[in-house]
Amino acid sequence: MISGERRANNANRAITNGLIALHIPVPLTTVQWADKYYYLPKESSYTPGKWETLPFQVAIMNAMGYELIRVVNLIKSARVGYTKMLLGVEGYFIEHKSRNSLLFQPTDSSAEDFMKSHVEPTIRDVPVLLELAPWFGRKTS
Repeated sequence: MISGERRANNANRAITNGLIALHIPVPLTTVQWADKYYYLPKESSYTPGKWETLPFQVAIMNAMGYELIRVVNLIKSARVGYTKMLLGVEGYFIEHKSRNSLLFQPTDSSAEDFMKSHVEPTIRDVPVLLELAPWFGRKTS
């Protein structure tokens, strides 16, 4: 026979587990998300470690991550962190906004190289993305 206290604990646990599905994360901008969760992998960054959005990157990233903006035109020089900004925005869409995402490369070999050098290290080094990728690191037969 189950005691009243145990029954109450079981009911409390069941209600808590049921309410988890209704949890809405605190809204974050793209930059806020990146500054909180995004890490630069050692394989593809001059300064690996925690991402820190630079002042000139704030408007670009927030525009890229804003749902009502469909196209962002950007004239840039080399080495401004564009690829890292793009990966940060993709991480934001995937983890915070629960959106599907697709990045294109001009050829299959370019896509494979990009996946190995940028996407996989990002998934590995950003814990909230790694939680969403249970397949990551598993060998396929």
